[in-house]
Amino acid sequence: MKNDYSSLKQHKQHGFKSSTTINAPKDQVWAVLEDFNNVYTWAPGVSESHGLGSKQQEMGAARHCKLSDFGAIDEVITEWKQGQGFTFTISPLGPLNNAISCWTLIEVDAQITRLEVEFAYDIRFSIFGKLMHNLVMRKKLLTSLPQTLHAFKQRIETGKLVRPFIDNQNLASAH
Repeated sequence: MKNDYSSLKQHKQHGFKSSTTINAPKDQVWAVLEDFNNVYTWAPGVSESHGLGSKQQEMGAARHCKLSDFGAIDEVITEWKQGQGFTFTISPLGPLNNAISCWTLIEVDAQITRLEVEFAYDIRFSIFGKLMHNLVMRKKLLTSLPQTLHAFKQRIETGKLVRPFIDNQNLASAH
């Protein structure tokens, strides 16, 4: 996995990207990635997730994610490229504000796919937010994204879920 500075960063205060190579055809990788609402089944930092509203797998679709270490966020798709990837905004969390993430699949060959993820954000709460970012958040973000991509790679290559599927109908009605 590789970490680089993000092109999304040009419009934000901070940004980076990470990628991983997955030993699977692009359509097999997409089949898991496009299941936007069930990110909790493969992302170790997301303990619960479910859809918000009726849109799915399209621009405007949204999900709510309970994060293991940070609280909860809502994510809304702003761009959907069927079979290729998507971009979504992320609700504010701690000092992070105006966050955006772009997930893109690139076919290396018939059996290998590269997943590239860009993440960019601004900092809120003035000096306090900058301090929180520098002391805690940046390091956590820089380590959690590659860990998440590794877990996604394992999900695709082994079929192993981080968490089993749950009935999201019951979860969604609780909110």
